[in-house]
Amino acid sequence: MLLTLLTSNLAFSQASATLTSFQPGGKWLDTDGNHIDSHGGNIIYVAGTETYYWYGERRGTPRGAACYSSKDLYNWKNEGMVLEKGEIEVFERPKVIYDELNKNYIMWFHYDNSKYLTAELGVATSDSPTGPFVVQDHYRPNGHESRDIGMYLEPDTKKAYIGYAADHINKTIRMVELSDDYLETTAKDVDIEAHCEGPGILKKDGKFYLLTSGCSGWTPNPATYYTADDIMGPYTKHGNPFVGDAGNNSFNSQPCFIFKIPGYKDAYLYMGDRWNGGGKPDSEYVFLPITITEKGEMEIHWYNKWDLSMFTPEKK
Repeated sequence: MLLTLLTSNLAFSQASATLTSFQPGGKWLDTDGNHIDSHGGNIIYVAGTETYYWYGERRGTPRGAACYSSKDLYNWKNEGMVLEKGEIEVFERPKVIYDELNKNYIMWFHYDNSKYLTAELGVATSDSPTGPFVVQDHYRPNGHESRDIGMYLEPDTKKAYIGYAADHINKTIRMVELSDDYLETTAKDVDIEAHCEGPGILKKDGKFYLLTSGCSGWTPNPATYYTADDIMGPYTKHGNPFVGDAGNNSFNSQPCFIFKIPGYKDAYLYMGDRWNGGGKPDSEYVFLPITITEKGEMEIHWYNKWDLSMFTPEKK
């Protein structure tokens, strides 16, 4: 009886513990004390509610899109499934964007069959950040295969773009502009000529940075970043931005998104998945700050533990 009480108290303590930092690659529990199951996704911030929403692929049962909410980026509440994949054989890399004009949420994702030969973009919509999302369509953008995807929203113009691993098993990365309501891809679709996947995009001082991984399945590899003066290119290839990466494997992770944290100057959050050889529900996460140096070079350094005090708050 005493052992049972001690075990219950420990579980309660773990579930109720408030986090005050990121601990990359470690066990990350939600506010109920369960492992966060939200992979290959992205984070959005909804102004007015002061709430972050983290979307990702739920690799447990049932499979589909998961959603977690947070007020501080450290502590996440499980909001449940927002889209069940149902008859979709492969559902991966969900990315959500908020349409301020029409007040709805749009999710784009990798839609495929079990052999990865369908290679399409899927799109779903919801009136609420916590779903449910309803699939509206799926297709190859402008006839091109599409697998891993990244997303970028231009804050000034509100234009949105999807970078997608395309053609002949990710032979290249393409960049496509979305329609003004974010519900369709447009004909503005260019080949960046980069043999890679897992794209993440940021913009600083008018320059675009595209961070990608190599193509090695579930096995991590050294990342590469590219720069351009226009999001549609042309892009210049650079080296591996992971500084001190002894394993030459992006700190044992694969990029999935770059989130610009509001309220701070140049606060870019690297979101990476640590697949551990396969896409399991308990796969871990590597969240790290991204630095753009005075010379315009991208650097990602390892920290066992870090918090948002690393960034400079914006003046109000």
